[in-house]
Amino acid sequence: MRFRSFVTFSIASSLILFFCTLFFSQTAAAQTTALNISVTPKFPGPFETVTINVEDFSRDLNRTNIIWSVNNKIEEKGIGIKTHQIKTGALGSTSNISIDMGGAVKNITIRPTATDLIWQADTYTPPFYPGKALHSNQDPITVVAEPYFIDSKGARLDPSTFVYRWKLNGEADSAASGYGKRIYKITPSILIKPNDVSVEVTTSDETYKSGGSITINDTRPEILFYEKNPIYGINFGRTLNDKDFIMTNDETTIVGEPFFFSNAQKNTQSGLTYTWTQNGTTVQQEGNELTFRKPEDQNGRAQIGLGIKNLERFMQFATGNFYVQFNNNTNIAPASQPIF
Repeated sequence: MRFRSFVTFSIASSLILFFCTLFFSQTAAAQTTALNISVTPKFPGPFETVTINVEDFSRDLNRTNIIWSVNNKIEEKGIGIKTHQIKTGALGSTSNISIDMGGAVKNITIRPTATDLIWQADTYTPPFYPGKALHSNQDPITVVAEPYFIDSKGARLDPSTFVYRWKLNGEADSAASGYGKRIYKITPSILIKPNDVSVEVTTSDETYKSGGSITINDTRPEILFYEKNPIYGINFGRTLNDKDFIMTNDETTIVGEPFFFSNAQKNTQSGLTYTWTQNGTTVQQEGNELTFRKPEDQNGRAQIGLGIKNLERFMQFATGNFYVQFNNNTNIAPASQPIF
């Protein structure tokens, strides 16, 4: 009888101990998850105002004395002060924030970082063009993340050792994300729409965090016309689009440059088609150069047009025109015969 009572007591004690342990474990976990600290912006940069907010759903912080300390210096305290602002320092600096909520202390560390996103389109621009090659529809884009994580000694950490999480138009691209994947390559769809690219960058231990985003818009390809001198080459300093070009020589060559068409097709013989016209009539001429010859004993004015199409990426096309004028007569009828 005594043995049975002892067994019953042991089982009961074990059950009580188990449920007590389970209760306290769940209570501790609930208290941990109930505490929420938010930092805005999510990835603070250098010399930026940062807002820190604390919430605890397991108790009422509106009745709690809260003390905010930054780098061991009290900056603000009072009942129910759940929000505090700080100003970050330079890259490489550290702000250690301590939040004392009635004896319960939570510490966070903010390290200002920065990430630049640099993008490059694989489209054509003429030699010595001072501007950027813009993205046109269906053309591949390369985006490179340039994060700046500076340690306390002022040394920049190696970007090839970071973890990159890429998103395109708000959707995570897990295949392109991962350790050391700082180069992101995309081929947009045939739909004409902006391409929103974003990335989150962290060190492997998540001590440093940063993010960046960029919007890359589609640009229509265009044609710009230039005069080609037989001695000095193409005069890129003066475009002829929608203007009157007055011929002073007996023969002149004009070049139509296909700005922002894909290099992949521009550099092949059959990738782009060129259609020249004179006063709306198609001229049998291939390539982007056309040579004019001044008719003898004639004054005239002709509209010259050019249409370019990408045979593989059908959304890439452009048209342009200019006027060729013989002599300086202001009352000139359209040229009655071809001038090629």
